[in-house]
Amino acid sequence: MTFQNPSDRFIGLEGSLNFRDFGGYPTASGGHVIKGRLFRCGMLTDVTAGGVKEFQALNIGVICDLRGTDEVALYPTPNLPSFDCQKHIPIAPGTSSDLRGSVSMGQHSAAERSAFMQEITREIACEHVAAYAQMFRALITTEQGFLVHCMAGKDRTGFGVAVIQLMLGVSETLVMADYLLTNEASELMTRTRDRMREQGIEIDAASLEVITQVKREYLEAALTGLKSEFGGIEGYLEAAAVLPAERTELLHRLVV
Repeated sequence: MTFQNPSDRFIGLEGSLNFRDFGGYPTASGGHVIKGRLFRCGMLTDVTAGGVKEFQALNIGVICDLRGTDEVALYPTPNLPSFDCQKHIPIAPGTSSDLRGSVSMGQHSAAERSAFMQEITREIACEHVAAYAQMFRALITTEQGFLVHCMAGKDRTGFGVAVIQLMLGVSETLVMADYLLTNEASELMTRTRDRMREQGIEIDAASLEVITQVKREYLEAALTGLKSEFGGIEGYLEAAAVLPAERTELLHRLVV
């Protein structure tokens, strides 16, 4: 069964960011990715007590946190039993720090900001295979629900979700549609603005959009990099040490 409309994918887990189910899509085999097993989100720092109870009901067996060490230190996940299944897999694209350092001061044009984000997602795809290999390993070894997240759940998480969906046989068209759903997570923009104001930083609307929204061109840059560097998803999975038998097992487990 598929989701009736895109907004059904969002999970209103109190205090979470961009939390949604990325299953439910049809696959090339004629099946559907199972719902209620694959999840994505932004940081879990602000999840409330009520949100924790909702989280427990999802039966998540592993949480892949793709944030850098500095991000984890600044915005830690609550130290609660519900989150004991965390696996920290740090990914810190070099160009992203350059962007963060100047975005609030309006140093870039819209075209330059877009180029930055395209380069970030291309770098994520091509230069962090070892990290995503750990993510795949976590997915392969859990029999329960799987969650992957970063700060906003859009760039590092966005590519990670894309390669999982492609591995399971979801079309690039639907992978892109899922990626763009981040732009419907209105809490990303409001809470990011509020957090920056708490730090004494006033951010203009264009800069806020770069930090909290995604564009088709960003993921396209990553997928183009995946094809040019690895020949496509098959070569990427080989580079990430996902064995054919393991992929087959995931298809049996996650596609019906």
